[in-house]
Amino acid sequence: MRFWKSLLLVLTVLSGTVLVGEEPLPARKKPLPVSEFYKHFEQVEIAKDVGPLFGPRVYLGTAGTATHYNSLTLGWGATGVLWSKPAAIVYIRENRFSFRYFEKSPIFVLSWYPAKYQKALYKVFGGRSGRDTDKEKLSGFTPVETPVGGVTYLEAEKVVICRKMLRQRVPAEFLPKELHERLGKDGLVHIQYTGEVLSVWRRK
Repeated sequence: MRFWKSLLLVLTVLSGTVLVGEEPLPARKKPLPVSEFYKHFEQVEIAKDVGPLFGPRVYLGTAGTATHYNSLTLGWGATGVLWSKPAAIVYIRENRFSFRYFEKSPIFVLSWYPAKYQKALYKVFGGRSGRDTDKEKLSGFTPVETPVGGVTYLEAEKVVICRKMLRQRVPAEFLPKELHERLGKDGLVHIQYTGEVLSVWRRK
């Protein structure tokens, strides 16, 4: 187990090195160390807690490294089993700034928040781009490193850490007619990322 965790950390750091060279970003708030994560969150059993994650409330998806990361608001998602492993599925459009982070990061983190933070999720993480916005500063959220690399926020009430297993393109023409008229007119595609759920955490 320690070997695999160490390998994940190495892969995450390497992916972050590639990301850094692509495009300058606004200054990012440095995440708190993983020791702070353990202070605020406790691990729960995956089988009992991974099922009812996705519902009417939006959530955040975060990918990258402690030195180079980005988060965006997501609404779609599903959980299930893939290749005998607990899995979470998310969808991201290719024109989103976070797309490059999800493409190159072996780890992505999903997080859910109390109702009082929904405005920030919609207006900041959903309404602004990380290309030219320091979302952490604007939202007041506190980034923190997770146990296997990646970043989430102390304000979360639930955190799901995933290792990417599968990537699939979902072309606009694959959508049902009623959805194509609403989501597919610009020809952009969604990318479906399926991740093995490594661990689930809830706020203490």
